[in-house]
Amino acid sequence: MSLVPATNYMYTPLNQLKSGTVVNVYGVVKFFKPPYLSKGTDYCSVVTIVDQTNVKLTCLLFSGIYEALPTIYKVGDIVRFHRLKIQVYKKEAQGITSPGFASLTFEGTLGAPVIPRTSSKYFNFTSEDHKMVEALRVWASTHISPSLTLLKLCDVQPMQYFDLTCQLLGKAEVDGASFLLKVWDGTRTPFPSWRVLIQDLVLEGDLGQIHRLQNLTIDILVYDNHVQVARSLQVGSFLRIYSLHTKLQSVNSESQATLLALEFHLHGGTSYGRGIRVLPESNSDVDQLKKALESAELTASQHSHGIYQSEHEESFPTVSSSGSVSLFEEERCQQLSATILTDHQYLEKTPLCAILKQKAPQQYRIRAKLRSYKPRRLFQSVKLHCPKCHSMQEVPHEEELDLILKDSTTNTPDTKLQNTLLYDSNMWTTEDQGGRKVAVHFVKNNGILPLSNECLILIEGGTLCEIYKLLDKFHSVIPVRSGHEDLELLDLSAPFLIQGKVCHYGCKQCSNLRPIQNLNSLVDKTSWIPSSVAEVLGVVPLQYVFVMTFTLDDGTGVLDTYLMDSDKFFQIPASEVLSDDDLQKTMDMIMDMLCPPGMKVDTYPWLECLIKSYYVTNGTEQQICYQIFDTTVAEDLI
Repeated sequence: MSLVPATNYMYTPLNQLKSGTVVNVYGVVKFFKPPYLSKGTDYCSVVTIVDQTNVKLTCLLFSGIYEALPTIYKVGDIVRFHRLKIQVYKKEAQGITSPGFASLTFEGTLGAPVIPRTSSKYFNFTSEDHKMVEALRVWASTHISPSLTLLKLCDVQPMQYFDLTCQLLGKAEVDGASFLLKVWDGTRTPFPSWRVLIQDLVLEGDLGQIHRLQNLTIDILVYDNHVQVARSLQVGSFLRIYSLHTKLQSVNSESQATLLALEFHLHGGTSYGRGIRVLPESNSDVDQLKKALESAELTASQHSHGIYQSEHEESFPTVSSSGSVSLFEEERCQQLSATILTDHQYLEKTPLCAILKQKAPQQYRIRAKLRSYKPRRLFQSVKLHCPKCHSMQEVPHEEELDLILKDSTTNTPDTKLQNTLLYDSNMWTTEDQGGRKVAVHFVKNNGILPLSNECLILIEGGTLCEIYKLLDKFHSVIPVRSGHEDLELLDLSAPFLIQGKVCHYGCKQCSNLRPIQNLNSLVDKTSWIPSSVAEVLGVVPLQYVFVMTFTLDDGTGVLDTYLMDSDKFFQIPASEVLSDDDLQKTMDMIMDMLCPPGMKVDTYPWLECLIKSYYVTNGTEQQICYQIFDTTVAEDLI
């Protein structure tokens, strides 16, 4: 790279940005997600920066070339963005790439050489730019906290996500979806590292060195989109691996005690900036790592393998069949959370003890552990909620629904309401149950009967069992009865629409029912969307929601919070969980991870949540309640 003659560029402070302008800015990296392949063929990098005005700016940077996006290694790096377009998103300024966008990146470490990182062949870098980088380094040293996720192996704990700076000693192909990396950073883990069986694998690397340093190396399995990157790495290179996940596993031994071993996984996807970067030899972190590795290798060579192994294993805790090891005797703030925020990411965290002293309404960002939850039988958490009057009711059991439908079978279908422009009808008499009359009306599409899997049918006098049999063949079913002039919906104790195993209910208080003939306006729409059906029939649909109480504990206080969620928090639709055993198992698994049974609270994962406070009137008294919002379970738990 070479410099071109200096040009007087104007740099805009982050507190003076205006929507619709294209600016040049300097900043310190507060958060970043390395480039990943987004929709289409473009790579995307998410970078949040801050400058001396203490204003944050989140930038969404796109490019068809991976190397054209900023090369950022850690929080605290300095960036210079040219031709960044400013827009407003959710009332906050946001930067995006515009034609001609370019960037430079610098180490943020005080005293490190000011060497620009860029893929551009030509760029301007003047003495004023040099002063700007140095000034930001000085400011960041007192205003930007070092990354809490950047750890050494000696500091990692189970159930943790962290970033690791290390050297690659060996690698091997495991299968098409996973790849083995053997790395070290000169320190030893507090638990022995789990080993991948490599008997049949071709291990690339210095086998003598790997054997000599076996008590200082860890095995990392990387998955999915990271396999191609891992395969291309050169043995001996220095790496930074982002969002590495540790799990504790029991390893059976011949003695009564069981050895606890740490597994290391780099999961697929890009959440939390998950990925691998090769660090250049000039990086100051690499200089520190080299010194640590030289010292550790010298120490390792002075020990015989037998003595070293014995000393190493004796220092590790074990667990017997009658007890367990407490893994968290103090708060591990560097852990990434088992839940993530979907909005308001820049709210400062508030301890629970402070929240309990404040008035409502307020919004807070918290970090706590799930001490307990109700109801414990998770299927009992599913309720029906009206978004209009905010009433809540239980979901009818199948036995209740069957009784409601059987009550409607006492009315005989009116033959005058059959075979209309809207539908063709068919009626039969059952052989048992006193010769019950059942009528089925097949709704037409512009006068033509659609294919059965696209057909909506209306049923009079049918039982729940008969409806379920029809749903095996037809798209949707609406239970109806004969009115004076038209078919009409049953009492809204029954569903206004059934699709698959999901029954859609309406609010008795808020609905104003209309005749079935109003479906005429939807006959050319074969999808039969429940909200559209509800609208034309005058139904205010009830929403399936999970309603739970979480007792949260952050060490400063305990707070009962209320969760009401349809599909955002668990990423499981509440409307389907009651009829899907696999979804119920997934939800059970998630709750067991958030609140592990039979374990101490200090071993539970952290939950990062947004909660809001509000007043509830109870008689003559007002009580403050708290509700979780804009929070979802991390994808690794699902």
